[in-house]
Amino acid sequence: MEKRRIAVVASTFGVGGAEIVTGNVLRRLPRERYDVRLHFLHDAGIVGRDLLTDGFDGTERLCRGRRDVGGAVRLARRFRSFVPGLVWCLDHVDAMWLGRMAALFTGVPASIIASHSTGLVDARGRIRPSFRRRERVLVEFMARIVAVSETHARYLRDVTGLPAGRIVVIENGIDVDAWPVATPARRREARTALGIDAADAVVTMVAAMRPEKAHDVLLHAVEILHASGRRVRVLLAGDGPLLETLRRDAQRRGIADRVEFLGIRRDVARLLHASDAVVLPSRAVVETLPLSVLEAMASGVPVIASRVGSVPEVVVDGETGRLVAPGDAMELARVIAATLDDAMAAGRWSREARRRVEARYSVDRTTARYEQLFDELMTA
Repeated sequence: MEKRRIAVVASTFGVGGAEIVTGNVLRRLPRERYDVRLHFLHDAGIVGRDLLTDGFDGTERLCRGRRDVGGAVRLARRFRSFVPGLVWCLDHVDAMWLGRMAALFTGVPASIIASHSTGLVDARGRIRPSFRRRERVLVEFMARIVAVSETHARYLRDVTGLPAGRIVVIENGIDVDAWPVATPARRREARTALGIDAADAVVTMVAAMRPEKAHDVLLHAVEILHASGRRVRVLLAGDGPLLETLRRDAQRRGIADRVEFLGIRRDVARLLHASDAVVLPSRAVVETLPLSVLEAMASGVPVIASRVGSVPEVVVDGETGRLVAPGDAMELARVIAATLDDAMAAGRWSREARRRVEARYSVDRTTARYEQLFDELMTA
């Protein structure tokens, strides 16, 4: 049987949830059934380079600048030589526009957008909807828009105004086997490797340092805990435009000696095993189904997250973790303290959280749903 040819178009594949999920799905697509080509409009990024190293064919830097519409012409040339049956665009604005333009130029039968947010953040930190008027026009030429949860699908339909008949839900998934449960032995090993004392209370956050992730709310909560006499050690894994601002904020709050800025890490599983809780205090915008929550839940580490986006679909308050109001540092501090003080309850949440991820949020399940979508569109 002839392979189904899929062209993936993205601005870049940096260290982000959308890129990691897409990369994991691509690795699991059966090579005997699918021929995949990667088209990066700019630098391939860390996740993209990993895919190229793994043997995927791909091209970088198809655009010569942020507004280079000539990228559509270069894409079209590659589509003509590859002849894809489907173009899969991530919801980067340039990827949506240039990818769909190139598909129209070359007569590709079907195109999809995988949407992973309820908004986009521009270079100045301003937040705007994922699909403004011009993007909604573009959607008229798309076969499907992929939402990552039922809540996300409702947002795309009711707030953004996308046609319900073109929205399909494919929930984010992780490689559950890559996130082993944090046992006492793994905890000791991780803390020894990281130089963390066995008695330290450790709270970890794994997220890009962007405004919507609300690292500042966590730092404020830690300041409150510190003022009450509770010394909590904070591990912040990730990078981003707010890094230096957050360093100054920690210094200003008098907690710089309790906060470690770790940068982008490839040993996140170790960080989770060393942690007493994982926190994601995101603001309401630009948060859908965060992988860091799924990874912590799979690892059996208590999760405390904001009640935003699709998070409540995953974190059931008091059953698989704890939910707090976004932006409320006082509540976050109180829930962190309560979680650290009640190991038995935290253990119950963690066990149930692992079961929930195994049942519903595995990358194999995500891949199977994408295969169904590809087969539906490419045999129509």
